[in-house]
Amino acid sequence: MHSLEFDTASQKALAERAKQIGNRMYPRVCALLSDGKCQSPPSFDIQVKPRLPNGNMGQTRLRTILLNAEYIEQFQNEPELLEGVLVHEMGHVAQHYYRPIIGHWLVSTHRPPVYWVEGIADYVCFKLLQTNTWACLECGSSRPHYRDGYSCAGAFLVFLESNFDPTIVPQLNTALRQGDYSENWFVRMTGKSLAALWAGFQQTSAFTPSAERMLKIRQELGFVDEKSPKDIEQRLRQFLNEHADAQTMELMSLAEIPGMKTKDVQSRLTLICYFTQPGRSAEAFMTDLQHKEELPGFSKGEHGTLCSVMRQRQLDLTFPMTRAFTATKQGDSSTYHYTVVRASEESAWRLQRAWRTSSDGILAEEYCVP
Repeated sequence: MHSLEFDTASQKALAERAKQIGNRMYPRVCALLSDGKCQSPPSFDIQVKPRLPNGNMGQTRLRTILLNAEYIEQFQNEPELLEGVLVHEMGHVAQHYYRPIIGHWLVSTHRPPVYWVEGIADYVCFKLLQTNTWACLECGSSRPHYRDGYSCAGAFLVFLESNFDPTIVPQLNTALRQGDYSENWFVRMTGKSLAALWAGFQQTSAFTPSAERMLKIRQELGFVDEKSPKDIEQRLRQFLNEHADAQTMELMSLAEIPGMKTKDVQSRLTLICYFTQPGRSAEAFMTDLQHKEELPGFSKGEHGTLCSVMRQRQLDLTFPMTRAFTATKQGDSSTYHYTVVRASEESAWRLQRAWRTSSDGILAEEYCVP
């Protein structure tokens, strides 16, 4: 995201909104994670920083939540986004797994697995915000395994809660804090191994086709326990040579996904999984229409720029799929709009609607589609 400047008043307003959310939601976070054996910190601080080194929207350090002022405009325009970030970070405060040792250094003698740390925080968001605008938990192409943490680990925890023990998450939280965790903990709690529980979860709708496909790609690339091999760059080049044509390579190079760290191996794998999907991507379908001069609103010989805003969640292959595109022509102030749909993995993309709006955004013309 490009750097923006914000005045002190904006940051103070953000901090005040964050404080209100914290006062309202933190007691609920603590109650959700408590099994009566351990106490969470009674309070915490919120600070707004000009930027965070990891580029995240929020970050927790002991009892302090840091908010990234680079996202202040998004927080202002999407109130539910700020609430989601804060509730996730409040989950980390309530977990209280880490202790200060010297100055600002942190130590955790029990070394809780990061995937459970982040999975529990996303679980908290889902449980407390699911009736608001928080997305459903699921495993997708970006996080296809519970060892990837966040939404996938959170979805797995919801599955365990629903099918085995409604108190399993607060009990897991306590086990992680006290250093009483190992994979055998799940055998004691459910009578089944973690591998067997994961296999059962994979039969649910929360384990999406994108997650299944990503795990197969990782296997082909030689991942072990969701960790990439040392020669991953060489393996990626070989994989692309075998599975991606020139058009696919170009589309991947042009793709810009807000918030996605494109140099990260898993982020690149997510793009590869999307753009090499069976039946091709919506972008490839629209590019073909453009090359064949079959875009409604464009006469033969007319050229323009085709674009689309893609969110990370749209990279997951969940059907039916709908994508939106816009196009512009040189010397034409109109905007051309297109909606494409794909009913299932077995079906092809098709153009559902095409229309043109004038420079003031008013509908000017509807086009017939095949």
